[in-house]
Amino acid sequence: MMEQSYDVIIIGGGVVGCAVARSLAFQRCKVLLLEKEPDVGLHTSGRNSGIVHAGFHATPGTLTARLCVEGNHAIRKYAESQNIPFEQVGTYVVAVDESQVPALQDLKGQGDRNGVPNLSLIPVSKLQKKEPHLNGHTALYAPTGAIIDSRALTKALANDACRSGGSVLYWQEVKEIQERADAVTVVTRDGRYRADLVVNCAGLYADRVAHSMGIGGEYLMVPFRGIYFTVTRSGPPIFHSIVSSLSNVSLPFFGVHVTRTIHGAVLVGPSAVPVLDREAYNGFHNRFSSMAKFASQQVVWKALLRNRQLLRLAWKDDSHPQTHEYFWREACNVLRGLEMQELSLGSRVGIHPQLIRTDGHLVDDLIVESTNRTIHVLNMVSPGMTCALSFAKWLTDRMQGSGQGARFKTSYWANVS
Repeated sequence: MMEQSYDVIIIGGGVVGCAVARSLAFQRCKVLLLEKEPDVGLHTSGRNSGIVHAGFHATPGTLTARLCVEGNHAIRKYAESQNIPFEQVGTYVVAVDESQVPALQDLKGQGDRNGVPNLSLIPVSKLQKKEPHLNGHTALYAPTGAIIDSRALTKALANDACRSGGSVLYWQEVKEIQERADAVTVVTRDGRYRADLVVNCAGLYADRVAHSMGIGGEYLMVPFRGIYFTVTRSGPPIFHSIVSSLSNVSLPFFGVHVTRTIHGAVLVGPSAVPVLDREAYNGFHNRFSSMAKFASQQVVWKALLRNRQLLRLAWKDDSHPQTHEYFWREACNVLRGLEMQELSLGSRVGIHPQLIRTDGHLVDDLIVESTNRTIHVLNMVSPGMTCALSFAKWLTDRMQGSGQGARFKTSYWANVS
């Protein structure tokens, strides 16, 4: 079988892989993106709530903080240029009572240091005209919070890469990577592709790809299943923006929030429940059998015990009625006038790839490891979709400046500002 040759091969057609492919194609690299599905954006990138985060969550001075604020601006400009459905609706984080206001002030200070524009603290009573159902004491308002069609964004990035000379091949699940001193070959189900460099952006499967190259062994990707409920009521939407309680902002994966989507629906969610299957989109898993199986996987069990919030969440996704009440109660922390019967289980189900160290610690930093000719994005800067364009530029600028055959050090990648 003849090997086709490229400068760079990207593994994974999620929003990050497509953004990296586009960035490299713009730099006149001969790029090939390999995707195991029949289209891009069919997993995490196309199954989220479409929130473009403002950037106040990240620790000031970190790469995450910088890329999130830059990414918010970049994604807005890109959506406008490509006519991708996008709306700057604003984000509210609500202190439910006066005791939480100091923590909300701290969050605003963090966002100010990150460079998030025009943050303000506003009494909820003064927001009733704009959002009459908003509930709580005081809200941190970030006007740059936005919503976008995430699947359309991913497809536009892939199309951009192709228009600039890149190629995308579908149904190309990677079976093997053969690295030599002069090149690297990627073997799929029905092809062999040669390149100077391979970039692993496989998301949910990034750890498996890295492990096949003998690196990243101290990390495991654990899938967390997220479901959403939809607010179904006659008349105008109950809410027009994005809102979360202050307590949920501190939870892993941003916790349950309420957001209007770009298509007009109002979502409440997501959950964050560990599951065994990386593509467990259909149906509720059995709580007891799943937890028993997790008990046999030490790294997952350690993570649940170290982070009791995750342990509690793992027991909530048991049956529809119980989950229904939990989501309704969470939504009522920030919305008034919502009846439980107005929530219906939606069809949107996503899997969040959470990297965990073998000692059980959740990883929330950028993790990029490498061999001489492969780069593995094991843990993307979070939030991934918001940061996709800024991260792709940051990564590809360093790839172009490093020369072929350079070895990338995780500590360097994770701490560069």
